[in-house]
Amino acid sequence: MRHHSVRTLLVFCSLLSLSFSRLSAAEPDLQNCLKQPILEKDQPWKEVQAFIAPKVPGMPEVSSVAEWEKVNNRIRKEVLDKVVYRGEAAKWRDTKLNVVWGETIPGGPEYKIQKLRFEAVPGLWVPALLYIPNDLTGKVPVVMNVNGHDRNDGKAADYKQVRCINQAKRGMLALNVEWLGMGQLNSPGFTHYKMNQLDLCGTSGLAPFYLAMKKGLDVLLTHPNADPRRVAVAGLSGGGWQTIFISSLDERVTLSNPVAGYSSFLTRNYHTKDLGDSEQTPNDLALYADYTHLTAMRAPRPTLLTNNSKDNCCFESGYAQPPLLKAAFPIFKLYGKEENLQKHINDDPGTHNFLKDNREALYRMLSAHFSEPGKPLTVEEIPCDEELKTAEELQVELPADNADFHTLALKLSQDLPRPAKKTTPEKQRAALKKLISAPESKVIGTKVDHKSAGDTKVTFWKLNVDQNWTVPAVVFSRGSAKSTTIVVADAGRQSLAATVETLLAQGQNVLAVDPFYFGESKISQRDFLYGLLVAAVGERPLGIQASQLAAIARWLKTDQKQSTIQIQSVGPRSSLFTLVAAAIEPAAISGVRLQDSYGSLKEVLEEDKAVSQAPELFCFGLLKAFDIKELTELAGRDRVTFLSPSERVKRELSEVEIQKDVDYLGAGREEKLDLYLPDSRLRKGPYPAVVIIHGGGWHGGDKGARREINIGTNLAKAGYVCASINYQLAKRHSRFTDNLKQVWPGHLQDCKTAVRFLRKHANKYHIDADHIGAIGGSAGGHLVAMLAVTGDDPQLEPEEPYAGLSSRIQAVVPMYGAHDLIALAKSRDLLSSFSEEEKSLSKQASAVSHISDDDPPFLILHGTRDTLVPVEQSELLQAALKKGGIPTELIIIEGAPHSFHLQPKQRDLRPAVIGFFDQHLKPQK
Repeated sequence: MRHHSVRTLLVFCSLLSLSFSRLSAAEPDLQNCLKQPILEKDQPWKEVQAFIAPKVPGMPEVSSVAEWEKVNNRIRKEVLDKVVYRGEAAKWRDTKLNVVWGETIPGGPEYKIQKLRFEAVPGLWVPALLYIPNDLTGKVPVVMNVNGHDRNDGKAADYKQVRCINQAKRGMLALNVEWLGMGQLNSPGFTHYKMNQLDLCGTSGLAPFYLAMKKGLDVLLTHPNADPRRVAVAGLSGGGWQTIFISSLDERVTLSNPVAGYSSFLTRNYHTKDLGDSEQTPNDLALYADYTHLTAMRAPRPTLLTNNSKDNCCFESGYAQPPLLKAAFPIFKLYGKEENLQKHINDDPGTHNFLKDNREALYRMLSAHFSEPGKPLTVEEIPCDEELKTAEELQVELPADNADFHTLALKLSQDLPRPAKKTTPEKQRAALKKLISAPESKVIGTKVDHKSAGDTKVTFWKLNVDQNWTVPAVVFSRGSAKSTTIVVADAGRQSLAATVETLLAQGQNVLAVDPFYFGESKISQRDFLYGLLVAAVGERPLGIQASQLAAIARWLKTDQKQSTIQIQSVGPRSSLFTLVAAAIEPAAISGVRLQDSYGSLKEVLEEDKAVSQAPELFCFGLLKAFDIKELTELAGRDRVTFLSPSERVKRELSEVEIQKDVDYLGAGREEKLDLYLPDSRLRKGPYPAVVIIHGGGWHGGDKGARREINIGTNLAKAGYVCASINYQLAKRHSRFTDNLKQVWPGHLQDCKTAVRFLRKHANKYHIDADHIGAIGGSAGGHLVAMLAVTGDDPQLEPEEPYAGLSSRIQAVVPMYGAHDLIALAKSRDLLSSFSEEEKSLSKQASAVSHISDDDPPFLILHGTRDTLVPVEQSELLQAALKKGGIPTELIIIEGAPHSFHLQPKQRDLRPAVIGFFDQHLKPQK
């Protein structure tokens, strides 16, 4: 039976071939038509600005502290619950503080430096330095110093060291925290634009940033000398963003000094150099707050906004500071604390800096608010250049496998998607529309030009969508067809001349469009940063693109009187929004054809893409609810065609046929096998085959167990005919030799018969009889290894059935099996009690006893937490195979128990196992 009974699945397709002469003659005219500009200069940029601006929330009108605090508390809760701690981040929120303290090194004469690391989220450690005054008594102020985009130096940046040293010289505890992606954490997996990989999985990519700050404060405030009434945060640039974000949302921060680090979303919209990284523009923040609100939420706590008058990076004082002060000052005034809101503008050098002038502005603030009565802290900088350390001296030891955005996302994605249960297509469609923020858009079309190219009529359109977007479109027609194919491409409509010609030759009208962000609709200024800002105001680039296509399809059907509307895409990005459009608009879109489509959104993570490369691919939570397979099902499998599908498409969207309880042992035997057959509509035979042998200590187990189903399904999707077999079992005894005596060598001979069965019926099941492998776990791991090393051994071959056919296999994957039974008996303190017969049997039934130079390649799998069969058994097998010159690889899975399938939580083993079988069982063409 098929797992899915849908009539038609995705099929191999190729574009209709045209004669070279006809294509080359027609293409130049089509190419020129597709290249012809339709939009005004910078129109997409201006439209996205106009789209964003009204969605940025303004400050509420409040007339009392009580009113404001109600607003303040609501905003804080919404931002934390709905922006920061989304998805799995909710579980990270209250994890226990985990600190590893390192060595203490000398500082200057008044302080020392203690190295430490703390766990921001499970598995992700942040290095830090604690500057500790030597004469530390009583409760003292504490300062968390955060840094910006100083990728090379990070926490070792001289201007940051000077700040920390000066604080320590003033008797304060100063924490110098490394920022994610900088200094010691400057690695590809911490690239800020990769935090959106977590977003795709439905978990806030902002959470690691926020928790790194929160845990940093925890470190400071757990110090016995920390004064919880005097807690400051200060930082430059990205450190300025960190400062306002943590100090507005975490009420423990009593003094805040963000330096050249942020501006209102509205300011950023029109001052493009302020458009910030992913963490500064997180999904949906502007649904609840702008940075004006965050600034006001500091009231009445002391806050110093520092900006630079000629900032060559961002957040220049002249335009960035006034909107923030305008929003926050009335709130401070409500508390009667106007003096607690201060500003500082640096003119010398006036560029992007946290140098002496800006640092002394901080010292003045600290003196004003953190000094002991009658003992004002000095406000002049204390010289300390000779006390600066090198980055190597400040290095903190980190785990070799320290997590980052990429590894966290890969781990989160393992059990995704998790589609809703007991739902309907209508409910799924509604959920998808909500997830991508797709409106029911309407198109108003305006013709802007018309011409003929040979026998082809060409009409140029501006398609206005919801009065927000202008989509450039070119209609091609020959004759009076009532069927139109919309074509889109990652490379824009100008790349589609050959596709247009092919479709015209098929009698189709063709509408070539550039949806939001693509082709002529590409934003001319800092494009992907506007993509991030679109998501920050609660919209989604993917939703805009898909809803534009859906609306255009409806327009073609209703206004242009076209009876059939299809969409054809070229490229993985346009294929995604095309598929989503088909899923949300089945009434108007009768079918889609996708070229170069992803087979799974997990490929985005596996390719380690960043949001800067393709903003729409990182739609928040899409992979959590829908992968390509689920979107295809929602669009209608019979309406979706993959053109020249990739191996991943074939694997992910295959329907596996299972034939249960097939007789393979002949008359008088009750044991059967289950066949897993590849989808012949996606893959053509002959197929290599794999025998799957279940575990159970030679006395239990079943061919239809969870592990065997997992293996059979995954391998069949990868193009293998799989035979999961039952074989003769013993009556259970406590000693493994007592079990073995009952069935040896009969159970191995059943396995050999299964191989022969596949060769016997190769034509029936379209099997490549020269390429058969085996895989099994536990007792099955033992048997597949024995099968591999005893191929055609006359002493162990069964006489019937299928005499004359070989039982040799060409590749084998034993999983956590016993391969040296003498050594196993020793490890269990049994060998001394064995009879000579038991010793002989144990040796004969051990794979290490039969290795010869014609044995097939081995891939051995074993977990470190196996308490039943020690990992040494796999290591002994590997050593013996290497000694015999047999190609072998041993993969030890950290933390895996005795029994697992191809997708244990510790690691996805499918790439390794399928890759191994592909290498040895699929002849290279």
